Amino acid sequence: MSTAPRTTVDVETAEASTLVDLLLSHRAVKDHAAMVDLVARLPEPVAQTRLVQEQLGFALNRLGRRDEAEAVLQAVIARHGPSGESNGLLGRIYKDRWEGAVQAGDAGAARWWLDQAIATYLQGFEADWRDAYPGVNAVTLMELTTPPDPRRLTLLPVVAYAVERRIAAGAPDYWDHATLLELAVLRDDEAAAARHLADALAAVREPWEPQTTARNLGLIRAARAARGLVQDWLDAAEAALRR
Repeated sequence: MSTAPRTTVDVETAEASTLVDLLLSHRAVKDHAAMVDLVARLPEPVAQTRLVQEQLGFALNRLGRRDEAEAVLQAVIARHGPSGESNGLLGRIYKDRWEGAVQAGDAGAARWWLDQAIATYLQGFEADWRDAYPGVNAVTLMELTTPPDPRRLTLLPVVAYAVERRIAAGAPDYWDHATLLELAVLRDDEAAAARHLADALAAVREPWEPQTTARNLGLIRAARAARGLVQDWLDAAEAALRR
């Protein structure tokens, strides 16, 4: 695993912006242990900012320390209120717990964690309708419930509008196109999915980006297959993202 450059930074005297940059540089190279270590050494006023605590929760979850991560992010939301970022990170913890329960064959726990993830993502989206990230995660997970959660049909156009407004406001990135692709799949719109797939592939910056989208499409495909619905075009879209 790559590691961030080892720089000599006096955490007691450095500017807050310098410390945050160092924290994010560790995140960029997936050095999650270094992130946790740095937060522990930061001056209290910096360590307790919303951004730093969110990053701490993120890093703890990536290290598999989910109870600690959950407690950190719940405290952030209790102190500052729901947001797309805070709820998105907490929702990811619950999503990871859901997947763990599925793999363990614990259907009861899996359904409980799935409901927790949906509610948490939805709360984040409702806190700021402009942030499509928690919205698309909510509607995707709604597709995976048995039966699919009917609320997704109302939310789909709202999330799509949020992404479209973001694209109209400036240069779209990979995630904008990937979100529209995922939403098209959820609407069963094969033609739109093909267009957004091409746009997403053209905008890839890092190999892990399409892999993440392929993983989500794989979850949708598996849930639909379990209900007896096989869609060759969805299989092809997932395969294209995995190349």
